[in-house]
Amino acid sequence: MKTIWIMDHYSSEPVYGGISRQYDFALELGKRGYRVIVIASGFSHFTHTYITEETQHIKVSKPARHVRYIYLKTPGYESNSGMGRARNMLSFMISVMKYGPAIAAKYGKPDVVTGCSVHPFTWVAAYQAAHKYKARFIAEVRDFWPRIWVAGGDKKKTDPVVILFNMLQNWAFQKADKIIYSMYHGDKYLCGELGISPDKVYLIGQPMDCRRFDKNALNTAMLPEEMREFICLENDDSAARPFICAFAGYYMVYEGVYVMLEALKLLEAKDLPVRMIFAGSGQEKEGMERYIKKNHLKNALVCDRIPKEAVPVLLTHSDICMAHLEIQGHKEVYKYGVSKNKVNEYLYSGACTLYGFLYQDDETAASGAGMIFEPYNAEDLADKIEKVYRMQPAERIQFGRNGRAYIKSSHSVEVLTDKMEEVLFG
Repeated sequence: MKTIWIMDHYSSEPVYGGISRQYDFALELGKRGYRVIVIASGFSHFTHTYITEETQHIKVSKPARHVRYIYLKTPGYESNSGMGRARNMLSFMISVMKYGPAIAAKYGKPDVVTGCSVHPFTWVAAYQAAHKYKARFIAEVRDFWPRIWVAGGDKKKTDPVVILFNMLQNWAFQKADKIIYSMYHGDKYLCGELGISPDKVYLIGQPMDCRRFDKNALNTAMLPEEMREFICLENDDSAARPFICAFAGYYMVYEGVYVMLEALKLLEAKDLPVRMIFAGSGQEKEGMERYIKKNHLKNALVCDRIPKEAVPVLLTHSDICMAHLEIQGHKEVYKYGVSKNKVNEYLYSGACTLYGFLYQDDETAASGAGMIFEPYNAEDLADKIEKVYRMQPAERIQFGRNGRAYIKSSHSVEVLTDKMEEVLFG
């Protein structure tokens, strides 16, 4: 039995609310006869809570027969930027190197090691383990740090952190046997700007466990009562239910939460019976609530983050799923695409997806599952919501059918694991 080590700082099992990419791949690879060890941080970046116990340095979980999740204790932090998070990143790298021999002794030496960014210190730890055990080293990149910092205006090219991260990126890509990227047009950066051979890079997008999504969507009890009442979930007459626009994610300006509320304001001025529901967390929550109160919005509900397993319930009982991504004034940041798990869930939900994104060739529009609206343009979003609202049911439903078909053919975990096997062992 071949052994795969996947190092991903921000991965976790769905119950802990982290990124489920590696979890989905691990379970599917385990079914195919591989031993899979996922090494992750014991502190959740998404909930700012500990997965490991206070006195635990290592926590081991067994989600499937041949799969282990190993959470390593790292220091916590309150802000997603600053020295606290930097210490957390370095601590993860050091802990992987420290406990790697014990992991190998108990669970098997790796035949291949995948190191997953966003931060490049994971690549260092993954390469060290691969070199030690004479295994293949695969570098996976899900966000082009430090490029987006410079493109987004957060840092200058001469910033010491930018210089360091560029050096680590170039080093990792040189050392890697193969490179996996998950952004739709990531090859244009890797090959076009960095000059990496196209033979070395592989697009493997975000996987979707469609069966788990469908199963969770049936468990309506997971949704908080307040949300169930707002979307009239208990109403057996689907024709009498309100028209629901849903958002699930971070409450941040670049996620377009105020654009969505402004669009609702325009729709309410027309007396259109459209409701907007928000499920998530983030620094703009209080600002959103103030906006709703100041503008006397009647059809908006801002809720706290819900468990990842409950998200399918909300999305499948919505007519429109809303997303938005752009840093205002910095159009170059996402020109190579972006890896967003939630967009896959939106496309698969059966709803129409409206995405505030600058580039029209995004998968949302290309798949026929929705429409792109101009970022930060509330009128454009309101117009498109009204357009969908006024469509015949059969026309509206077709968006959802297109999205589900696209996800099954292009992003299902079975399809992408075929590609992953080829990269890891081909």
